[in-house]
Amino acid sequence: MRAKSRKKAPAPAAVFVFKGTIKKLKASNVKQAPANDRTAIVTVNQVIDAPANLAAYEGQDITVELSNARNVRVGQRMIFYATGWLYAETIAVRSLREEADAGEAITRHVDAAGKRAQRETRAHFDDADLVISGRVEAVRLPGVDATGKKKATAKGGSSTRVSEHDPKWREAIIDVEQVHKGSLSKRRVIVRFPSSTDVAWRRAPKFEAGQQGYFILHKENRSAARRPSASKKSAPGSSGSAAASAETYIVRDPHDFQHYNETGGIKSLIES
Repeated sequence: MRAKSRKKAPAPAAVFVFKGTIKKLKASNVKQAPANDRTAIVTVNQVIDAPANLAAYEGQDITVELSNARNVRVGQRMIFYATGWLYAETIAVRSLREEADAGEAITRHVDAAGKRAQRETRAHFDDADLVISGRVEAVRLPGVDATGKKKATAKGGSSTRVSEHDPKWREAIIDVEQVHKGSLSKRRVIVRFPSSTDVAWRRAPKFEAGQQGYFILHKENRSAARRPSASKKSAPGSSGSAAASAETYIVRDPHDFQHYNETGGIKSLIES
């Protein structure tokens, strides 16, 4: 009897391409990824192409599961084509293939990395409810009113469990200078952002009073379903008297804010 044919599963595509140096073989710096013959600690010398959450690892030591550990030596510089694997105190990735770093190879990919970043910014821009330029007037804790007093909450509302990856939500009050996309009835918006520097949130924009720039904003209720449970104690409209006269939005991606003096990014999309 003839065996049934099986379709070959499509090969995964590399999402993290970087130039790195082998620091230690048969080693790992991620507890959840035990060291074996194929794992290595690699210093990320230069990110060539990566999404925002992986691009932040440039200059750091990460764990790489090599596709082929033969003829690899400590100190060797290579280009890695990898996919994500584990996110912990640092990250572990799986390399689909490695190639010798010839130096000039990086030049061919730099423009691709820039184009990826612009594509991601465009995607956020197109999906945004509101795009504005303005100034951060103040930053406060959720549930604090305009006078700085804590707003009363329901009994037991403060007992929400906070995990090690708690985003530590804060609210920035933005004075709007110009609306570039969407409509706005007030000249002020409240923007929630994660102030945590945990690995899960460190790339998110962090605001402070006096900052000026462009903001790509999404309505709070659109993001609620995707936010960690700890944020439930900061429901829309719970910010006190200022919230009554300002709409609430959220940012959590590095593409969602850009300073006035920076080129490209949001500014180029507005001017195009």
